[in-house]
Amino acid sequence: MPDRVLEVINSVGHDIGFGLKTPSTLLTYDTSVYRTTGMDQIKDIIECGYVRTKGYGARRSTVGERVYWSQGSDRLYYNSKNPIIEAPADKIYDGKQGAIHLSELTAIWIYNVDKKMFENNIENIIASYNELHPNEQICQDKRQF
Repeated sequence: MPDRVLEVINSVGHDIGFGLKTPSTLLTYDTSVYRTTGMDQIKDIIECGYVRTKGYGARRSTVGERVYWSQGSDRLYYNSKNPIIEAPADKIYDGKQGAIHLSELTAIWIYNVDKKMFENNIENIIASYNELHPNEQICQDKRQF
C-alpha cells in the first residue's frame, strides 16, 4: 500500500464557479488554492495532520495518489455547502509531491446552516488535532503560511 503522505501528488487546476453569487457564496483569491471536500477528510486531517487522499484505490498517477486543488480567482467561487480547504498558492503547485500539513493551511471553511454562510474553522480543527496529539502540538500563532 502506498504512503498516503509521502507519495501524494498535488494537482492544481483552473476552474470557474457556476450559478449565481449570493451572500452565502465563498469567494476565492488568486493567492490561494482551494479543495472541495467532505467531513470524512476533515476528520482524517484531525487524525493525521495532513490533506491526503481517501486511500488506496483513489485516482493514481505513475508516482502516487493525487490530491486536486483549484487555483483561486475572481471567476472561482463556491455555492455548495461542502467543506472547502484553503492553502497558500505559493506552497502548493501542480505536481508538488507530498501531502500538505495542517499547519500550512490558511482556512478550513465549513458552511454554517443557521448563519447561512461559510465560517473558517481552522482554529477549531487545530485545537482538535492538538487534543489528539499532545506531543505534536501545532502552535496557532506560528503556523507556516
